[in-house]
This record gives sequence, structure tokens and C-alpha cells, in this order.
Amino acid sequence: MKSFIKVLLASLAAATLFGCNNDNESSLRVYHASPDAPKVNIWLDGKLKLAGVDYQQSSGAVILGAGMHTLQVEALLPDGTTLTVIPETQLTFEKDTEYNVVAAGKAALIGSGKVNAFAPQIIVRDDLTPAGARVQVMHAAPDTPKVDVFITAPNTDLAAATPFADDVQYLGVTEAIEVAAGDYRVRITDPNDSQTVYFDSGTVAVPAGGDWFVAATNNTEAGTSPVNLLVDTGTASLVVRDKDTGSDLRVVHAISDAPGVDVSIDGIAPVAGDPLFNLKFKDVTDYLAVAAKEYTFNVAVNGSDPVVVVDALTLTATLEASKTYTAIAIGNLADELDNDQIYVVEDEVRRVATAAKIRAIHAATTAGNVDIYISDDATPSEDDLILKNVAYKGDSTVLSVTPGTVYIMITPADDMGSVVIGPAMFDLTAGSITTLVASDNTPNGFTIISLDD
Repeated sequence: MKSFIKVLLASLAAATLFGCNNDNESSLRVYHASPDAPKVNIWLDGKLKLAGVDYQQSSGAVILGAGMHTLQVEALLPDGTTLTVIPETQLTFEKDTEYNVVAAGKAALIGSGKVNAFAPQIIVRDDLTPAGARVQVMHAAPDTPKVDVFITAPNTDLAAATPFADDVQYLGVTEAIEVAAGDYRVRITDPNDSQTVYFDSGTVAVPAGGDWFVAATNNTEAGTSPVNLLVDTGTASLVVRDKDTGSDLRVVHAISDAPGVDVSIDGIAPVAGDPLFNLKFKDVTDYLAVAAKEYTFNVAVNGSDPVVVVDALTLTATLEASKTYTAIAIGNLADELDNDQIYVVEDEVRRVATAAKIRAIHAATTAGNVDIYISDDATPSEDDLILKNVAYKGDSTVLSVTPGTVYIMITPADDMGSVVIGPAMFDLTAGSITTLVASDNTPNGFTIISLDD
């Protein structure tokens, strides 16, 4: 992180000019376009100006008097504390000039020498209000190859269109072009074949006076398009996703006394070889790309004839665009209690180079309320990260922790001495995501199912 911020400072200093007139103004826009970098706070002139700036967020235009200003940056650490990594440092801004500071590239590759390693980019342009609108596009998606960019009327056929910019490589920036306000469509294509479309915005309204700087960024959400567009309008930050962005869904079989099952979606039964065919206890599918809409899920006993549908595991749920979900079959058939269901949780799938992410879900029906310990040793203690009195279907949500070896232990609530699950050791590496489901393991007590790393 210190290297990350020092590069930012050096780039800012190199981009500034001297001898400015303090009677005039300049402006600053800051973009978080680094797909694996943590949140940061940015201080200007001793005041917190940008708090918790996360991936695919931008600042809007921060108006500054031309001349000297102080900048201070602090990183948000996994334990929720902050660390000042740059003390107040003086920088000079030129009058009537806009500075776009784009944090691009991968933080995990700092020092590697690779072209897609993190390196802040400074795009300097005139600070103006366009007569119609102004649009400028930057290729800031480190995992996407050279592309053509089309900005057209919504119904224009690409076969007859001229690119807004062609052969744009990673870190390439188009000219800032003034256009008429109105409805547009942004399409990003293979430079050798305009019919191979990587991204299609659908209709986007660019208002009169809109001064848009657009960064194409890695898509770290659901959906098949490799990029999203991070748009700073000067007054707001917004993310434009591909018009066909769907959802991602994986399915987990976590009922220990249930047989192999088939999961049907909207009445369509899986066939042999399908990832939803004959799921057995502890099986976890890969993420499946599906359309964003309402679905009905049914679970049937594999191989049954006639088909035996487990009514308690029928679920109707709406999956939203760009979101990622896990559907977990939980319960215990033998106890004859009303605790069998498909339990759906929304996942957090962006990996951060400075943290490990961990999540625990209580799906052990016979355990009662529990305490979950996340510890650096194999013995529960009050010094550990403790999730107290977690009920069945309780969810820790995603916790960011310092990378390293941890032990997961689960005890009955308020009974530290009775470990019923664990200690289970996990090596939580930087950039990892670990989702744990605590389940019954009939007839052998309990088990932990790890869904990710």
C-alpha cells in the first residue's frame, strides 16, 4: 500500500505546473479504477475530502483555487483502522485546468514491471463547460486487450459506423470530443471485427453541459462482459454496465442426510453432465451465468421415477443484474422440523490485494445458537474475532481480515470450552475469498464446507 500511494504522489507531482495565478480556479477528479486495490481516504488542505473511495467510484469535480494545495492519503486497513501513508504534501495546480487522476492497474503487481501493474495516470485537459457535451474515454481495464470504441446513435449499425477511437490499448486515452447532447450508445469491440462486441451500453443520455470522463474498468461483478464504464460527469459518479448484464449463481448441497438431487430452474430439469444434475452432499457448483429475473427453483431426488420433488426446497427468488449469489440447500430431513429450504445469499466477489475476505454461514440445524471464533491459534479466547450467539441461518457477512493463518472454531453460545466444529485451519492469503458453511454431518456430528479458496 505504501508503494501504491508513493507512486500516486510522484505522478501527481510530475503532472503539476508552477507559477499559477491564485485568482483563478482549477479542478481535480479522482477515479478508483484499480480492480484489486483497497478503499482510501483523501485529505485536501487538512480536510477529509474523499472518504472510503472504493473501486469504480470517482469524486466528481473538486474545485480548487489555482496554486499550492496540500494532499494527504490514508489507507483503510482490513481491521477497520486507518494508516497515514503520506503526510501533508504540497502540490501545485495550474489555473483553468482539470486534472483527472486515474488509479489504474493491479495493486498485487506493484513492483513486477508488468504493464498492467498499478500506476496512477494523470490526464490533463482544459477546465470548461461545453456548449453541448464533452466525452473522453480511457482504456483502464488491465485484463482487456486492444479495442475499438464506438459512440453512436442508439440504432446505428456498426457495420456502417466509424469508431470514436480505434486500436485503443490499455491506458490509451481518446481525444476529448465535444458532441451534441442527446442519446448515445457506447460499444467496445474487437479491433479486427466490429461484430465481436465486448461491451454494449444500450441507450445512454448525455445531457447538455455534460462533461464526461469515462474509464473502461475491469468488470468484477456478475455478467459476461469483461468491462464496466466508470463515468464521472463532473457532478456525479456512475457505473454503466452492459445492457445484457445478468447474474451469477452457484448451488451448494449442504443437507447431509439428503440423497443426490437435481436442481430444476423454471421447470427445466438438468440432464446428465449438467452441473445441477445429481448434486451430492458437500458438492458446490461453479458460478453459472444466468439472466437477471425471477426464477422458481425445484429440487428433485436424482434417479427417482416418478420424479420425487422435495417441496420444502422449492424457492421463488429474484436475481438482480450484476449481482452474484449462492443458493444453499440446508436443513436435516430426519428431524422432521420445518428447517429445510434453499437459502440464498448475495456474494461479494471482488478480491483485494491487501486483505483476505472470509464469511461464515450457520447451516447446522442441530447445533442451536453458536459462537464463531476466528483465531490465530487453535484455542478460543476473548482476544479472537468472535461472532456471538449466531442462530441457524446466521451469516457473518463478508469480513476483511489481515492475511495469514487462522483457525475457525464453533462453540455453543457462551460456552467457549466446548468446540463442536473445528479447529479448522485456513491459510488466508492476500486477495483470497473464503466462504464457510457449517453443516450437520449425520451421523458424525458437524462439518465445515469451504466454498471458495
